[in-house]
Amino acid sequence: MGFFDKFRGQKGSWPWPNIDSPIVRLEVEKAAVHEAGHAVVGRYFGLNVTQLSIRRRADIAGQVTTGLTRPRLRASMIPRSKRLAAGNPDSPHRGPEIGLRPRGFFDDEASLHAELHLFLAGPAAQVIRFKSFEGWEQDRKTFYLLVSAYYGNLAGFISDRSSAFIEHRYWSSCKEILSKPEIWGWVKEVAKAALRSEHGVLTGEEIESLRPS
Repeated sequence: MGFFDKFRGQKGSWPWPNIDSPIVRLEVEKAAVHEAGHAVVGRYFGLNVTQLSIRRRADIAGQVTTGLTRPRLRASMIPRSKRLAAGNPDSPHRGPEIGLRPRGFFDDEASLHAELHLFLAGPAAQVIRFKSFEGWEQDRKTFYLLVSAYYGNLAGFISDRSSAFIEHRYWSSCKEILSKPEIWGWVKEVAKAALRSEHGVLTGEEIESLRPS
């Protein structure tokens, strides 16, 4: 398989339909900055970022692909745990949440910390650049699954107050990281490269090559 063959098989549209429209052009620029925020902060924390895409697909404006981590795998099991607990009043999964000291934290500390930043970094970059919150519903959902998996009870139940506190803490940290000149410069270069790319896709190597020296 040739280098560009894998991009030709990508799902989604590139360029976006009606790209000559100023409104559509603004939306694709937002998507580029959003996904660049995810990718750059992911690499900042050492995550294996393998691809960035801003190919339009249904209601998905873009996506960053990373290697699977233990926190992500654990979070993926939370919906099932909630269903089990909901159907069994005596389930041990109905125990109390553990507050602000995450379960299994010392085993997964680095990757959990990185993943929690990863999912808020895209929306944070978009807010910094465009003052816009659109398009972060899935990011926020995954962030809350991670929070539920490590801070909630065994079924992932956690109070709104606790989850809001954790979100605020990581949101503030993302904005602080993105405000660093070298990091924001990297975000801008990645976004520009994505917009100029032939297929609307950047590889992990291309993202890393744009890191300021």
